[in-house]
Amino acid sequence: MFEIGDDERKVLLCLIHAETPMTVVEDTGLAANVTIDIIRQLHHYRYIKAIGNNNQVMSNFDVDKIRKTRFQLTAKGFNEIGGNNKPFLG
Repeated sequence: MFEIGDDERKVLLCLIHAETPMTVVEDTGLAANVTIDIIRQLHHYRYIKAIGNNNQVMSNFDVDKIRKTRFQLTAKGFNEIGGNNKPFLG
């Protein structure tokens, strides 16, 4: 099971709107390799989704181009930042 810690929560809070990992690095102050690892884990467990250039959800993305891929919260991600597994309302 994957646990959401403080660093994962920081990343989730940056992805309310679609952002690239490098924007998340700037906003959180986390190291780039840590941020990318967290994003990969959050994507794997479906807390976030990859967004393509046409604003469509990408089922797969090129890991080598992860720094240019945009990510955004899923409903599961919104629930997580809402606290206590309650739906995010605002």
